[in-house]
Amino acid sequence: MKRRLFFAATCILWAGVLVGEGSLPRHGGSYRHALGPSDPPSLDPAHITDTVSHTVASELFDGLVTFDQDLKIRPAIARRWVISGDGRTYTFDLRPGVRFHNGRTVTAEDFRYSFERLLHPKTRSERTWILEKLQGAREFMAGKAPRVTGIRVLGPLKVQLTLERPFAPFLAQLTYPAASVVPQEAVERWGRQFSTHPMGTGPFRFGEWRHDDRVVLVGNRDYFQGAPYLDEIVFRVIPDDMARFQEFKAGFLDHTDIPPGFFPVVQNDPSLSEMLVSHPSLGVSAIQFNLQRLPFRGNRALRQAFNYVVDKEAIAKVILEGRVAPARSVLPPGMFAYNPKLQGYPHNKAKARRLLAEAGYEKGRGLPALTLYYNTGLVNRKIGEFVQGALRDIGVTIELRELDWPAYLNLVDRGDAPLFRLGWLADYPDPENFLTVLFHSRNMGSKGNLSRYANPQVDILLDRADGSLDSAERRRLYREAEKIILEDAPWIFLHYYSTEVLVQPWVKGLREQISVMDSAPTLGWVQMRKVWLQK
Repeated sequence: MKRRLFFAATCILWAGVLVGEGSLPRHGGSYRHALGPSDPPSLDPAHITDTVSHTVASELFDGLVTFDQDLKIRPAIARRWVISGDGRTYTFDLRPGVRFHNGRTVTAEDFRYSFERLLHPKTRSERTWILEKLQGAREFMAGKAPRVTGIRVLGPLKVQLTLERPFAPFLAQLTYPAASVVPQEAVERWGRQFSTHPMGTGPFRFGEWRHDDRVVLVGNRDYFQGAPYLDEIVFRVIPDDMARFQEFKAGFLDHTDIPPGFFPVVQNDPSLSEMLVSHPSLGVSAIQFNLQRLPFRGNRALRQAFNYVVDKEAIAKVILEGRVAPARSVLPPGMFAYNPKLQGYPHNKAKARRLLAEAGYEKGRGLPALTLYYNTGLVNRKIGEFVQGALRDIGVTIELRELDWPAYLNLVDRGDAPLFRLGWLADYPDPENFLTVLFHSRNMGSKGNLSRYANPQVDILLDRADGSLDSAERRRLYREAEKIILEDAPWIFLHYYSTEVLVQPWVKGLREQISVMDSAPTLGWVQMRKVWLQK
């Protein structure tokens, strides 16, 4: 669901920013941007897998293409491109004069280096799937070829990418941070420490990083799309959502999210309600089973029992204050191929008990104590406690374990958590980013399929959908695959996401950019170069 937000009766378009009549953008100032729940795990595009890191990195790096606020693909470093009739070859002309933060001009060779670096086994990137469909990519990754044959430099400012077969979401994938261009000399200088000394072409340059405290970015006055209005962005690491809320009310943050239990307070407050931006997001929250570990491996009835006993309506209404809709399956409303006919797993304790007995654990007998892991956050803790109580009612005992974000991601990526809470927000608005990335067997593990789900029938359907250039056929195939995934119950489907953001009245150019791709407090798809402060 797309919703455009306008906050002035009369607006004019000036330098890419909607501003009120009589107002002109003001240069200067420091934007206080909260990060939660923790430090970014990495600022190296090859290793970014989370929204916290993406939010910071999106201001440091650029790729060939990007999205506008209507989620349409538009030029970034590529000024134009041509797609061959068979849908396999993409030829990009680059803008002249784009510079890295060290002053060197970007060329087509830099994109070849960046893409091959992402795919190289020594990099150990978690997001190689962004480019694995290039012709010759798999041979290169296996060490059988010195180059990726599907990457050709046709001139200083022209690069051509050829796929093994047509892949409809390819351009959308190129908007992902992993497809950003990086300077070889900086990567080789810093090695693995490039993640803490990032350098790109973006509207802001890296300033400093005080771990677990703040990341500071400084405005890039030579940015190829125009210098940002702000002097700097100070990303403050504030794990606790109540602390962020209090800092915002005291005027020390320029925007924030809203803690659990305080949404009605905000709605009923004459001042805070005027600062509120609220709308659905393209995302889904779930508790995932590790299907390679007992007792969930090969036991669909057990996974379905867990689904039926958890009351998603209650979670949405009580814990999340009616801000969100209960999840019926994987794809969120507003996403292409979303199927409103899917009913998911409505709360049914009697059915959960029957399925638990069918799974071999009647009244929970014989089922060992399980641990549910979640990352730091009050909502996550409340959901964990709710699930713990629901399972206790049918005889299942689970313990709760809370970890900070980097440690949590590391644990889940390694496959060491049998049961864990995790959400997914769209990297690009295409069902492939949910269904294929999260459930295709080739993406098992840190590539995205963290539940380690594998179903050959689903793989075939997703491959056909991803490669089809017929939108009606893609919709049919994705829906068929999603129905099978839902029946296999690799997740406890909890709720779809929404974004509620409080924005200070002096902040201009931010509200109208917030899209269904954003989540609070990170707002990773807002272009901060267009934001300015009226104070």
